[in-house]
Amino acid sequence: TPFVPENPTLQNMLKYFGDEESADVKFEVGGAVESGKGRRKRAKTTTITFHAHHIFLQMSAPALADMCQPGTAPTAIDNVQPGIFKNLLYYCYGGKIGEEELQSNAKGVIEASDRFGIVNLKLEAEACYADTLELTLDNIIEVATYADSKNLA
Repeated sequence: TPFVPENPTLQNMLKYFGDEESADVKFEVGGAVESGKGRRKRAKTTTITFHAHHIFLQMSAPALADMCQPGTAPTAIDNVQPGIFKNLLYYCYGGKIGEEELQSNAKGVIEASDRFGIVNLKLEAEACYADTLELTLDNIIEVATYADSKNLA
């Protein structure tokens, strides 16, 4: 069989992930994250700046794209851990988030992908959440309530 090269578009898109020079939007992630259940205080975290390309966000994360405009001041993103946000952006550029990473941060990825309109990533995270979840009599109401609140599949 003859050698047929793969379409290079995906690899070309990934080359632009985090490229400050060509990026046209910025996000400042962190600063404040909700504390534990029932607490009123917010935990302070370090703010990290992420650079992105508006066109990629429009295709993959429409709600996130609507929050920012090219060439403007950085958009503040609260209540998302910087590591989770970095994974979301990586996914928007065509990257694949490892199963272990999804399993360890399933709820955070579900919440952030739901918030920013990244439907396919939300579904992937839901599958990991369901695979690692152990239903018991003690947690079934909490799990069902969470699933309903996030409109899980």
